[in-house]
Amino acid sequence: MREEMWRLYRHLIIWGVGVIVCCYAVMEFTQVRFDTEKKKQLLCIDAEISSALLLSGAAQQLPESQFNWTLPPSDALPVAAISSFIAKKKWLQLPDDSYQLTLGETDQALLIGHVPDNPPFFIFESLLSRFLLSDQISYSDKMFLIENMSCLSVKRVALAVMSPLTSVSLVHGAHYEYAFLWKDESAEKAILLSVVHENHTSFTLVVVLTVAIGVGIMLLLIWRELVALDVKRKTFESITRQIARGRSGGLSKDIPDSNGTLKELAYSFDSMSSHIERLLKVQREMTNAISHELRTPIARLRFGLEVMKDEVDESAAATIEALEGDVEELNTLVDEVLTYGKLEAGSMELNFSDLSIYQLVDGILQHNHLLLQHLTVNLNIDETCIVSADEHHLSRALQNLILNASKYATSSITISFSHDEDRWQLDIEDDGPGIAFEDRDKVFIPFQRLDNSRTRASGGYGLGLAIVQRIAFWHGGAVLIDASESGGAKFSLIWSRNQRQKTLA
Repeated sequence: MREEMWRLYRHLIIWGVGVIVCCYAVMEFTQVRFDTEKKKQLLCIDAEISSALLLSGAAQQLPESQFNWTLPPSDALPVAAISSFIAKKKWLQLPDDSYQLTLGETDQALLIGHVPDNPPFFIFESLLSRFLLSDQISYSDKMFLIENMSCLSVKRVALAVMSPLTSVSLVHGAHYEYAFLWKDESAEKAILLSVVHENHTSFTLVVVLTVAIGVGIMLLLIWRELVALDVKRKTFESITRQIARGRSGGLSKDIPDSNGTLKELAYSFDSMSSHIERLLKVQREMTNAISHELRTPIARLRFGLEVMKDEVDESAAATIEALEGDVEELNTLVDEVLTYGKLEAGSMELNFSDLSIYQLVDGILQHNHLLLQHLTVNLNIDETCIVSADEHHLSRALQNLILNASKYATSSITISFSHDEDRWQLDIEDDGPGIAFEDRDKVFIPFQRLDNSRTRASGGYGLGLAIVQRIAFWHGGAVLIDASESGGAKFSLIWSRNQRQKTLA
């Protein structure tokens, strides 16, 4: 089992490392994407402010901008046209991860800006100062342009400012961003300018989802291992039950684990069961062979004793009759051994049919009336009750139970029948000494005798109840023992109405 646990730990460690690496890769990729999106937003602000300065004629060169601008117009454009060109700007990401911005038609570009690499610094305050504090653009035109810029957020606030353009920090819980306050002399309120953040999923949410997915994957992997172990446990349990019932037939396809401890243990059990099965088979074959071979000398003894009756005097006749009784007893024992061997080996066929349980029991009582004449038999069975069973073997089982009760009953036996939607039940009670609770399982063991009043003096060989138990099993039922209300033993033969073995093979 240690090897199985180590394999489980090894898999969990490998999968855990894999899940951690995948989570790290996802978060790293997400971080890069977030950084790239922020950089694009900053480049967008740079491009829009720089375009407004160049197209309005307020500046010819912009060293503060990250763009290298080409084709600047010689004449200043109207504010409406500038806003239209900025709104229709075209971005292009080149293979070397640089960016190109085009204002105007592609074949007749009005203004082209190029960022050669990813800049780590942005100088917005200088660009905003040149644009917002320029005397060449009126206040209304400035407001029109910034309000139409897609990457710049504009908000009027009632705050006192110390200078026309003041940098501030906006705090949002654990996060913050930079912004600028602009207060023109002709305006009543200050203007708060900040970066417009697109409605992307927050990085915190991505981290939480990634961790949750990682934990979920780990739980699924653990569940998969536990399910696999449970499948192996159930398979092993099923195999051990087959072994216990003597039905093991090889384990090459039953154990899913190719080299686990469970399979080794199962194969050990299978090897042991195969050996036991061979021993039992040899024992059954020997018992059956001996029983069959005994029939011939028993028949010769019968014939010889019959011949001797005519040749001896009356003084020896009693001895011969006693010998005939012993021969008959020996013949009965052989018959019971053969019957039990066939039931145990499953070599007999059961033919189920609908029959009257009352007629079946009454026929047994009539056939054995000489053995039951000293007892009062109480029969509590409805004459209309119909059951489904193999008539021959059920009759054999009931006869064994009735005769067994008659051996130990003092004055009476009671036979009762009951049924429900799932089963039939026949109870046979006697008023004899009863069976101790700890001895009730022993009576079904072949040739087992109890050390109480139920001794060999009462007759029998210890096979009758074993035969009853096997017949009940092949009818999909069982035999139960309980205490009778009259003080003796109560045997209950129960068999299913829905499950049954059509054949013993």
